[in-house]
Amino acid sequence: MFRQLAIVFSVCISLFYQQAYAISAIQIQIGEVDAPAGKLKNAQFQVDLKGTKPTLSLKAEVKPTNEKEFIPFSLQCAQFNTEKIGQIDCLNGSFIAKQVKAPFSVNFVSYPNDFAIDIAFNSASFSDESGLHAGENLTGQIKLAAKNINKIWQWNGLISWDKGELFWQPFYFGKAGNRFEVNGIFKQPMLNIENASLLVNEVGKMSSSVQINTDTKAVEDIKVTAKDVDFAGLYAIFLKPMAEKSVFGNLDVSGKADWQFEIKNLEPSSFELNLRDANIEDKNGKFAFKHMNAHLPWDYNNAKTVNIEYEGGHLLKMPLGDTKLSAVINRYSFTTPQLTLPILDGALNFTDLSAAMIADNWYWHVGMNVAPISMSEFSKALGWPIMQGKISGHVPQLTYAGKLLVMDGAMVFNVFDGTIGMDNLKIEDPLGVVPRLQADLQMRDLDLGDLTRTFSFGDIEGKLDGDVKNMVLENWKPVRLDASIQTSEGKHLKKISQRAVENIAALGGEGTAAALQRTFLRFFKEFNYEKIGLSCKLRQDVCEMGGVESTATGYVIVKGKGIPAVNVNGYTQRISLSDLLGRIKRITDGNTKVIVK
Repeated sequence: MFRQLAIVFSVCISLFYQQAYAISAIQIQIGEVDAPAGKLKNAQFQVDLKGTKPTLSLKAEVKPTNEKEFIPFSLQCAQFNTEKIGQIDCLNGSFIAKQVKAPFSVNFVSYPNDFAIDIAFNSASFSDESGLHAGENLTGQIKLAAKNINKIWQWNGLISWDKGELFWQPFYFGKAGNRFEVNGIFKQPMLNIENASLLVNEVGKMSSSVQINTDTKAVEDIKVTAKDVDFAGLYAIFLKPMAEKSVFGNLDVSGKADWQFEIKNLEPSSFELNLRDANIEDKNGKFAFKHMNAHLPWDYNNAKTVNIEYEGGHLLKMPLGDTKLSAVINRYSFTTPQLTLPILDGALNFTDLSAAMIADNWYWHVGMNVAPISMSEFSKALGWPIMQGKISGHVPQLTYAGKLLVMDGAMVFNVFDGTIGMDNLKIEDPLGVVPRLQADLQMRDLDLGDLTRTFSFGDIEGKLDGDVKNMVLENWKPVRLDASIQTSEGKHLKKISQRAVENIAALGGEGTAAALQRTFLRFFKEFNYEKIGLSCKLRQDVCEMGGVESTATGYVIVKGKGIPAVNVNGYTQRISLSDLLGRIKRITDGNTKVIVK
């Protein structure tokens, strides 16, 4: 539409140009123009020929085919030249429309079978109502040239900008110095972009080809290739926007990358990402991988093998060793018979890992066992008090479907010379903003000596059992549980130190005292006991406390036996979870001292 109007207008101006000294102004009004690209109405052209250089002003309303309403705009040229038929020069121009302000200059040349346009823009700004496309202070150039040979248009173009910022959902180009060169052919209705080269500041050069059906507006075939680009820039501009809501949406990365993808008949066809000496770190602290080399291919029609190698890192604060991983991707499924993930001085061994995407949702299952890991290294990595022994265990099968993670069977770990088991595990939306976990825990025959010495609680000799039933965590914080610990059944040494008595008494709350049978027992370093027990029934943030048995004013936490023996009672029956955890922290920090009288 613009090309036809420009030709007609330039012909009219040229007829009068040689006699401009006798004509002061030319005005043209057009009621409405209908074209495949859209409609134009209420157009008012005016050329002022009074000065040494003609000026032009245009006011009109335009409605592209994909818009619902007409958009008013105005265009002005401080210097307007059209000395030859089919040629227009507009210097120091200004284009203003709804949410668009663009100072520019244009050189337009048109002949029966070819045309060329060269637009220079300076400090241009634009946006749309949806907020999906915007530019600010853009300075650069747009060139387009085309030639019609046997009803086939051969064309080439250039878009570059040296200043300003551009946002084109979901990509943001915050730094100028970008250049887009393109060429192709157009034969109704197909627009073929045979070669498009995009040079992006701080990323590198990418090439692409595209086929577009101008009737349906469908982008049918796309191929994009990028070689030896900067991985940090590639991630920031192109990969992060597409992974914003996933676990990979907030990373620090470095290294080099090759990247390519294809879309055929509106469907993804292939993808490949190769990383060389890359470093990847989650800013939220969930994982990191150092000196990674990876081959990550995908093809719609053919199975591909994924290979990943890295020289360390961490996963949920657990240090990772040198690792080599391999798996097969077949369209939207992912399988491998075994994966070994070295962690600390042990490993996580995954078996029969299988995952598939169905209707935009992931479904997967895997078995796992833990090769013995040193508890001292494990606790050090988590910032816990140093523990002794080894942690090992087995997980029969984990299944994930519909944003729900379920464990089939029980998971058992060997620790503190006893076992800790987990059953009925369910995690809703584990990678979401507010994950919700449900599970039951069972502890059997834990060595109290190892446990209490680890947490600087004072010495308690004996064995401990525990149960945590109906446990619910929201965003990894407890909101509901029924927890209890008690002395294990059977014959074993049962001794408790004076320091442990003081700390247990502190858990009973303000005013709690160790009810020693005789005042002279304060001089003993340790005592005999029959049983120890403590319970918490948590609902939201309130914990209802209990012990091995009830009393008129509270409950018994430690029940003594023999000589010397000691009883410890608790009197606080309801306490907020935050206060209870605060007391435990003060005890393990060594800040609590109960005076025994």
